[in-house]
Amino acid sequence: MRFSNYDTQVSHIYKTFKFLKVQDIYKLELAKLMDTFHDGLLYSIYNNLFQRSSDVHNYNTRYASNQNYFIPSVHTNIGKKLISHKGPVIWREVNEENKNLPFHHFKKAMCDCWLWLQATKIFVSFSEVPVKLRIIIN
Repeated sequence: MRFSNYDTQVSHIYKTFKFLKVQDIYKLELAKLMDTFHDGLLYSIYNNLFQRSSDVHNYNTRYASNQNYFIPSVHTNIGKKLISHKGPVIWREVNEENKNLPFHHFKKAMCDCWLWLQATKIFVSFSEVPVKLRIIIN
């Protein structure tokens, strides 16, 4: 692509054209699904797919106060790949500010986070990215 050498690393091409990798697209789509569920915009048939952490027990915890969802325990690798398990894991890593954004802003913010992570090759949690993005932009 773009007259690149045949032995050019794919990650360099991703950075140049600001493409997301396949696994990042999957995470973005799952985060969008969680945001849609969080905003109550999914069909009622999906209401039992995820359970809020605040509904699990009566006392308040930091995990529940961050608008997170209960992560069901699984015992197999297949169970770790289920949407009912993977969705809350991805949602847990989303920053509190991004959880309250409207859908179209949420999508853009998450896409920018993954592109920034890809460009810098710094492996941090998603909750740290928006702060670092603000520092770079300003």
